[in-house]
Amino acid sequence: MAVTIKDLAKETGLACATISAYLNGVPVRNYNKVKIENAIGKLGYIRNDYARGLKTHRSGTIGVLIPELSNVFSTTIITEIEERLRENGYGIIVCDCRTDLAREAESVRFLLSKMVDGLIIMPVSTDKKAFDIAVTKGTPVVVIDRMTDSDKVSHVVINNREISRKATERILAKGCRYIALITGDMTVYTAKERKIGYEEAMRKAGYYDETRVFNGGLCVEGGYAATKEVFRNHPDTEAIFVTNYEMTIGSIIALNEEGKKIGKDVEFTGFDRVEITRALLPATDTVNQPLEEIGKVAADTLVDMINGGKARNVTLEAEIL
Repeated sequence: MAVTIKDLAKETGLACATISAYLNGVPVRNYNKVKIENAIGKLGYIRNDYARGLKTHRSGTIGVLIPELSNVFSTTIITEIEERLRENGYGIIVCDCRTDLAREAESVRFLLSKMVDGLIIMPVSTDKKAFDIAVTKGTPVVVIDRMTDSDKVSHVVINNREISRKATERILAKGCRYIALITGDMTVYTAKERKIGYEEAMRKAGYYDETRVFNGGLCVEGGYAATKEVFRNHPDTEAIFVTNYEMTIGSIIALNEEGKKIGKDVEFTGFDRVEITRALLPATDTVNQPLEEIGKVAADTLVDMINGGKARNVTLEAEIL
């Protein structure tokens, strides 16, 4: 049989109201706190958050929905989100929709059925249908790595267009003119913005060529295939700019197979300077997203919305290392 607050009261000799106050975060006298904690340890008390949620209309749980759990970008951010929310008394439920719109909608409904207090979501597309049902129910939503046209949710993104323009300008400054871009599908917000930044720099320099833009599908296999295609179509390519981490790894594999030495045969700029990238690309430019900060800001923004704060858009600064 489950241990109740009454059992704790009997063990400690304290009033149920005192124990309930402690369990709900209300400060109690230190000697009472010690008694309660000792009793919890001895009796194995576990708070019934479901029952508590029915009374308070809060579950103490946040839903996190991402397209691909295997993505390093996603897992790094989730780690920071979990840590920050834990500090604020929340647990998380993580769902992976496998970049499938129908599965995404199903996951949102599942998370809402678990009475989550809010959602942090990286949508598959810019279509706000993914979280419309949450907004309609009044559940706070924070969208990361995407911008939508909804003013009812918060957005946390980086300066995608600006940093891609700067990265391309750095390649041009090295004397390269024939620069290939490997990016994602243009229906994805980040891919579109990063392509625009590249295009702005190349047009300004007078070297833009649409045939040098390749879709790498935002995955390792796509980055590999796109790099192979770059040299089939444009053997004169002097530099490659790859706009996400997974495609960066795939591109490096393809370059090795092609016998192209980075820094000698081809200049290379990748995305996200995680440990493996530092090992593989010790002397190249890498666009470094503030992954930890994205997670922390997303969590803080959602907690603020849960407590009555308004939706807001936050743009964080990436850097070139």
